Amino acid sequence: MTRSLIAGAVALLGILLFWVGVLGAGTLVSGYSAREDYISSLAGRGSPVAVLGVGALLASAAAHLATSYAVLTAWRSRLCASFFFAAAAATTVVAVFRQSCPDGPAGCARTDTPTDDWVDAVHRAGVGGYELFTLAAMLTLTVGGLRGTSSWPRWLGSVSLAAATGSLILVGQTSGDDVGLWQRLWLANNLGWLLIVAGVATRRRTAMGGHRHI
Repeated sequence: MTRSLIAGAVALLGILLFWVGVLGAGTLVSGYSAREDYISSLAGRGSPVAVLGVGALLASAAAHLATSYAVLTAWRSRLCASFFFAAAAATTVVAVFRQSCPDGPAGCARTDTPTDDWVDAVHRAGVGGYELFTLAAMLTLTVGGLRGTSSWPRWLGSVSLAAATGSLILVGQTSGDDVGLWQRLWLANNLGWLLIVAGVATRRRTAMGGHRHI
């Protein structure tokens, strides 16, 4: 198995482990609502399932890191690969600098708590950085695909544009009602797109090696 295929397998496994970890951890916490509570609350300080929550976030980071490698080896796009790498780093920050949930994950998103905890501030910055770098990767693929001068197929540019639009719309809903539901839809959008990119980069590494790069 080539390194490119391994990277694609790691991306797929990382995304699967993320969702399995999130679903599994959520079922173990009494009162936790997938509709009303954030995913990161499962990894929060005070969560009885923090190990599972942190593990799920790190699995997602591994998927982004593997996709960065797949993009770099398949299309030689350092710019795009760097955005995936940065998204992986931001996800790791979210996992390491955990939000404060002293009463547990259930209801943590709905509790009015002081916001002067520097760890919480770094956690929020990590979430924002993840979205920023993910959008940057999406737009890089969009521009390259629609210009027709990149190594990746044109249709991936259109898919990336749709994913970026969906990501912006969905993340904008994560501060209102049903934050857990909207956050899960947001991440499903982003991670679904990530899986497509990893799959295309892995499968087309040889066929598209001679094209121009962005």
